Amino acid sequence: MLKNPDTGFFEEELGRYHINTDECLLEGMYAEKAETGPMVCLRIGVGNIWPHINDELFEKIYDNYDEDLLPEYVSELIELDDCFNPTWEARFIFNDYPSETEKMIKQILAAHKEALLVLYNA
Repeated sequence: MLKNPDTGFFEEELGRYHINTDECLLEGMYAEKAETGPMVCLRIGVGNIWPHINDELFEKIYDNYDEDLLPEYVSELIELDDCFNPTWEARFIFNDYPSETEKMIKQILAAHKEALLVLYNA
């Protein structure tokens, strides 16, 4: 959905995607207008990889997360520190082809899962 920057309301559907959410890593997704075209804002979290997170682990996850594992088309990764568990917003330019956008989302989720598992096993 394309979010209106003035009202905050979602106004236009840009596509529909089939994404596996078994691990609950995807927390939300929307698009915003940008100079280069719509920018996808993909909110990703720790899902059920870490069922219980204390304050120390919360900070450790943020401090040691390797964003270099994300695909290069992710233009920005923002730490969202106002969430209960560690959450990020991965931003990338929207692709007009639904199958390509779906593929990009799945690649981001796979790389994000890898980064979390590296931390979990460390």
